[in-house]
Amino acid sequence: MSHRNPYAQASSPYAGPSKIKGLAKDFDISLPGIITIAVSGKYRDGSRVLWGSSTGYVFKASDTGSGFRFIDMKLKEDVTLPSLISTDDALSGAYTLVDCRGIFFVPRFNKIFAYGDKRDGDALSGIEVKGVYEIPANYYNEDDRIVGLNITHDGMLAFVTAGGIVAVLSRDLSRAIYYSFGPDDEISNSIACDENGGIYVVTSRKMYRVQWTGKELTIDPAKGGWAADYETGEGGSSIRLGAGSGSTPTLMGTGSQDRFVVITDGSELMNLVLFWRDAIPGNWHQIPGTKDRRIAAQVPITFGDKTAESSMSEQSVCVRGYGALVVNNLMKVSTDNRIIDLLMGGLYWLAPYGAEKFQWDPDLKTLTTAWVNRNVSYPNGIPTMSAASNMVYDVGQRMGVWGFEALDWDTGESLYFKDMGMLPLYNSAYAATEIGLDGALYSGTILGLMGLWP
Repeated sequence: MSHRNPYAQASSPYAGPSKIKGLAKDFDISLPGIITIAVSGKYRDGSRVLWGSSTGYVFKASDTGSGFRFIDMKLKEDVTLPSLISTDDALSGAYTLVDCRGIFFVPRFNKIFAYGDKRDGDALSGIEVKGVYEIPANYYNEDDRIVGLNITHDGMLAFVTAGGIVAVLSRDLSRAIYYSFGPDDEISNSIACDENGGIYVVTSRKMYRVQWTGKELTIDPAKGGWAADYETGEGGSSIRLGAGSGSTPTLMGTGSQDRFVVITDGSELMNLVLFWRDAIPGNWHQIPGTKDRRIAAQVPITFGDKTAESSMSEQSVCVRGYGALVVNNLMKVSTDNRIIDLLMGGLYWLAPYGAEKFQWDPDLKTLTTAWVNRNVSYPNGIPTMSAASNMVYDVGQRMGVWGFEALDWDTGESLYFKDMGMLPLYNSAYAATEIGLDGALYSGTILGLMGLWP
């Protein structure tokens, strides 16, 4: 699923490529808007397939071990030429997941489509629509659209719309429960879900825990919900798709560990912010200068520049354990046009540089910088990390050449850069780098899909 798991951590227990020697690479041209790839469960023969969504198509592919092979592509409903190049339209289908039955769920505006195999149990089967759910008119207006999708631990689809609606939907598309924040809360990111019914939604106004009780959605503290203020800033940017935070909430901590929701905020000098996920510790005092007692840490992101007055990281925070990684997306020159700024990310003299990892200390209850790499350039791609390889991966640029760059998770040292090419075709275009099958890396690009294999 998008961001790999319901915690939206974008990190994996599986190994990625550990060295540059002997790597194979592949690039396939398709339509824009491939943000993430969903890996299926195993078929009876032990194989898996890859599901993806672009602005115009849903596709199914196989991983050959050194490249991609498309099995089938299906045109989406109501596709028009403007929708193929619209970043707003791409956002509505960006967050997807494939469930344990092999059903691939894809939002599109006010609908959720369930795709599956024409021949059940056949990895090489074509695609067919298994079902469609449409949001009832009393919950939806024509300017709204679904922007985020996740799955709860009791098996319900959870989704949010740009207009401030949260809902859970049974995977047979027969039952839905709704909650609305109201017209003042805009949503431009996806959501995270925990194992206790918490659905974490960041809006243009607040950070919320919407509690799914099995019968209702609520922010009532008596039932497990909450709302917290944070620094929302003045509004969006050419990369940020809305006001407030530009990141999908990420969950940190499991079991008896300290447990948080992690976002980047909307301040001019952006902060990494940790919110207590469950009950706030009774002896916890509000941090001076923060907007809410629920905030456990609020630390400026400077990418190693102590004189920095502004910073911007619009990709979701990559989390593993108590570590949290952010990448710099602040262009040296911005046109306030998403498409132009996207293309300029490949111009090395204008591209942003820097990655910074933060670490929570559970004994001191503090968040500090673990390391900074000021030379790496990940202009617009969402990073991932491998616990098995202990490495960070993302699509970056060096001197205008796009490629996969790997960093050491503990030190930030650059371990290798595998070039893909100078053409804008290889621009990551807001896509997520993912750990693929058998040690591979996958990423969408501005006009296609590319990968790297050991």
